[in-house]
Amino acid sequence: MTRGLTVFAFIALLYPHYVSAQPAQFEVASVKPQPFTGQGMVGITVHGNTLDAEHVSVFSLVEFAYNLRDVELSGGPAWVGSDILATSELYQVIAKTTVDPPPPMAVFRQMLATLLADRFQLQVHHVQKDLPVYNLVVSKGGPKLKESPADAKFDFVASGAGSLGVKIVATHMTMQELIDHQLAGHTDRKIFDKTGLTAPYDFTLRFSVENARPGLIGGPDDPPPLASAIQDLGLKLEPGTAPFDTVVIDHVARPSGN
Repeated sequence: MTRGLTVFAFIALLYPHYVSAQPAQFEVASVKPQPFTGQGMVGITVHGNTLDAEHVSVFSLVEFAYNLRDVELSGGPAWVGSDILATSELYQVIAKTTVDPPPPMAVFRQMLATLLADRFQLQVHHVQKDLPVYNLVVSKGGPKLKESPADAKFDFVASGAGSLGVKIVATHMTMQELIDHQLAGHTDRKIFDKTGLTAPYDFTLRFSVENARPGLIGGPDDPPPLASAIQDLGLKLEPGTAPFDTVVIDHVARPSGN
């Protein structure tokens, strides 16, 4: 089953009132070019009934609509990418629905996919590919983690460390939570928890991200790369591959007017 069909089946099961013969659509949508001038938000957010995309490429919009990572999307002309913000073709998309209460995120993604097909004439197809992944495992010497007290509460503080680094101070955090809340956002590889560790732990981890934005340069104060830094916890990231349902852009055009 493809990712798109999986999402549709999920929506149909839990939110049948959103599913009809026609794809879900925003009632109001504004799409316009938005060159980056060094100021303003960059990214896509959903607040209440509104999806707000600021200074984003078509590539980023498609990734959000189909819930993809960079390596899971390919194809399309050069202008759809966003390698360097200052020279990329970026857009602002503000789209609203009048549904009350607001629909779940899966429906917002579906509505954005419909909007892209309408305004950008987007056409895609799905391809199964084996992509690089990391398997998080315990090192030979065993974990170097402090198990949390039973009455501790989950918490973490993430801050910058150097130019490309991140510092995580975690309390009562499991390995899967570490992946979901932090590590997954700092590498283009999906990470699978193969540690067998189920207890929550208290720990501090400092590492440099693997997917820094193009143009950013590391400095002398940056911590070690993620794959090296994780070893301080008695853990290891083992490279591997796994099958994924990827999306290929077949056709896309610059957007029609509002």
